[in-house]
Amino acid sequence: MSLRLKFNLVLAGVLLLAAAGAGLYVHRFLQQQAIEEVHYKSQIMMHAAMAIRDYTTELVKPHLDVTLEEKFLPQTVPAFAATETLRRLPNRFPGFEYKEAVLNPTNLRDRANEWEERLITDFREGRADLKKEVTGEVGEGMHRAMYVARPITIKQVQCMACHSTPAVAPPTMLKVYGDQNGFGWKMNETVGIQVVKVPMYYPLEKARQTFYTVMAVLAASFVILFVGLNLSLSSLVIGPMARLNSKLEDLATKDFLTDLVNRRRFFERLEAEMADTRIKKGSLSVVMFDIDFFKRINDTFGHDSGDVVLKSTALRVRELLRSSDCAARFGGEEFIILLKETPVDAAMAMAEAVRARIAGTPFDAVGHVSASFGVATWDHHEDSHALIKRADTALYVAKSNGRNCVVQAQEAA
Repeated sequence: MSLRLKFNLVLAGVLLLAAAGAGLYVHRFLQQQAIEEVHYKSQIMMHAAMAIRDYTTELVKPHLDVTLEEKFLPQTVPAFAATETLRRLPNRFPGFEYKEAVLNPTNLRDRANEWEERLITDFREGRADLKKEVTGEVGEGMHRAMYVARPITIKQVQCMACHSTPAVAPPTMLKVYGDQNGFGWKMNETVGIQVVKVPMYYPLEKARQTFYTVMAVLAASFVILFVGLNLSLSSLVIGPMARLNSKLEDLATKDFLTDLVNRRRFFERLEAEMADTRIKKGSLSVVMFDIDFFKRINDTFGHDSGDVVLKSTALRVRELLRSSDCAARFGGEEFIILLKETPVDAAMAMAEAVRARIAGTPFDAVGHVSASFGVATWDHHEDSHALIKRADTALYVAKSNGRNCVVQAQEAA
């Protein structure tokens, strides 16, 4: 597994975990903010209803009570005033509702429905604190709303004038509402609830859209970060490491003077090619040669001139080889060539071409130089060392035959 792949897998894992954690936190935060916003609006609406009730009680009712004997005006009733005022909100703000739900109301439009009756019963039976509001959710989907409910408890004696018995109620009120509803109330009795409903769909939808926007921005940021880190990794780590590894590979596998592969690398290549040749049942040959009288060159012209001969020899060899061939400096002035898919006749011809190239053109400051060659073709049975030994033996035969010639190795015993 490459370094880049490992890095990207780790980075992707970290970013996914970060995105999941951030997404979970942002989602919860936005949901909570939306709920708090709805609750805040419900509190505003509830306090608006209370303000209307107080205003009606203190500033409207005293001026209209004088007409009670002649005509009953519902506007003097604080509950009626609050309900009538706030029921206009849905025209502008759909879903906002205010109701004074009562078990036995004078005005039948105020009769509690099923879930409102449950809330009233909770207050009446002590399951809900009469001194605190009750908050919850009602409805589903687009109709999901948060409600805030306060108990309506008879605390003022004036209320009994209209709600104790029909006999003591104002005749004008009975004329409007009749004598069947809204009676039998008692002091300190919880008869209903003030309930405000605020829609949750819009704040939650806004929170959802905000969540998607935040996650899209976060994803885009992570993509930019991912690309930026990969580019940085390439330029600051992978690129320099690749160049360093290439240099280390060269140091480990190449001869520093001739730029040919070294002895260890040549054996690795030879073993691999022998395995491939065995499968394909092809031919493989090696050519071993060394510079004739190289010690004399060093002694006469100096080691620097000897190094120039070695480098120039390597250059002339590379000019003749195919891309599939491999040449190595085997040691000192000795070289070896691996000829892939090459039978002995072709290997002999290649060796002769190299010999002629070395001998045909003089070297700077040294003049003409020759080399002796030994050629061996693999028999598909011997190992690499035995093959090279046969080529080396042929090389020494070439030296014994007067040098500057090519000798074919004897077949393996």
